Amino acid sequence: CDSFPSECLFFFGSVRLNTMGKAPKGPKHPAKKFFTIAAALMAIAAILSLITLFVPWSMKMPNSTAHYSYHLWWNCYWNPQSTTDMVSCQDNVYQVGSGTSFIPVFSDTKARGYFMATQAFAVIGFVWSVLALLLLVVVMSKIWTRPMSMAALAACMVFFAWVFIMLAWIMYLVYAEHPVWGKLPGFPWNTSVGTFTNGSTPVRGYSYGFIISIIAAFFALLASLVACLGLNKLRTWYPVQEPQAPMMEPTYYPPITVPAPTPYYPSVPSYPTAAAPAYPTAGAAAAYPTVPQPYYLPAY
Repeated sequence: CDSFPSECLFFFGSVRLNTMGKAPKGPKHPAKKFFTIAAALMAIAAILSLITLFVPWSMKMPNSTAHYSYHLWWNCYWNPQSTTDMVSCQDNVYQVGSGTSFIPVFSDTKARGYFMATQAFAVIGFVWSVLALLLLVVVMSKIWTRPMSMAALAACMVFFAWVFIMLAWIMYLVYAEHPVWGKLPGFPWNTSVGTFTNGSTPVRGYSYGFIISIIAAFFALLASLVACLGLNKLRTWYPVQEPQAPMMEPTYYPPITVPAPTPYYPSVPSYPTAAAPAYPTAGAAAAYPTVPQPYYLPAY
């Protein structure tokens, strides 16, 4: 630095600027990490729940030329060996006895009820998971104000989001295992005659939507457990304060009286005095004769 002062000035100046650019790290609330993990898990569950609304929950392939996919809102058919035929889809219409529909719910009232319950719980689970995620974010932003009520509400919402998502795949499991009666495409396929026949058979053929819904419920369950841990930490943790010395009661003493100061006079130095010169004194003054005063008698 003695030889190159400009280079040293640039180096130390850049180090100083880099140090000033970094904000000092403040204290972290121990409950925030739990709510952060819960929010991340809840976000994954919400995304997976959204995906289940658009992918098939069951797929049936009765033969090599007929493939059926059953979504929550529509059903599709296509021939994988055809180069000209495209996928044909139609909306799910809830009419009992409709034998022309691709999805086997309309010939059985119980199956229709189970399927409609699956639709309802899938939508409610997605909406509830999004609301729980937003509330977790709000709790994290106000973590130092100790929002106990809001944190408890967020934990409850995460729990119910898990319940709704879980009920969606449970109701579909009940629906898919329920025997469906009727002459419906794909159930069952009679290979001997190459056509559909009447019969009682469950839907099954579990596909992407059903599997993803189970995974979403698993993440929602983890989010619920972690949110409960965060709520417990928020309830029991308090900032550590520096120990302070106990304050002593003041002791009162009588006022102190100070005597008035004694005046001080400095001593004057004495100097020797010279004797006065003696002067000759005159003799005693001569006595003067007294003059007699005349006396007059009073006149009668």
